[in-house]
Amino acid sequence: MEFAIACDSVVASKAAKFGQPEVKLGFFPPYAAIRLPALVGPAKAIEICASGRTYTAEEGVTMGFVTRAVEADQFDAEVAKLVGEIQTSSPLILRLNKQAVRAHLGMKFPVAIERVSDLFLNTLMKTEDTLEGIAGFYEKRKAVWKNK
Repeated sequence: MEFAIACDSVVASKAAKFGQPEVKLGFFPPYAAIRLPALVGPAKAIEICASGRTYTAEEGVTMGFVTRAVEADQFDAEVAKLVGEIQTSSPLILRLNKQAVRAHLGMKFPVAIERVSDLFLNTLMKTEDTLEGIAGFYEKRKAVWKNK
């Protein structure tokens, strides 16, 4: 489970099980204690870490730490599909997107909007890849990313 919650997106087989059983052995999961509250909320994080219970992939989707649960025979195809979708984007823009999402978690809205607007206007809009993406759209062609 800690490996899964460290990921940006989690595609899981419906046969997958997740849990933090450490409490039953006399300790707690340090990384889960940090990461889970942001994904599932503090109360659910405490339940997961304190109960040692096992959860299904579908429960993981409901709680928010699994992105999508798929039939076991569709797992490889779904992962390949997601990877293919991500690979069509600029690596630089993907990094900036992740930065925009993560850097503003827990901030008050006015501060977050100011900072993400600054990132958007003063960093993103000045990248070659954003300009290339816009040009590709207007010229009805696939963008050629430079990662700049």
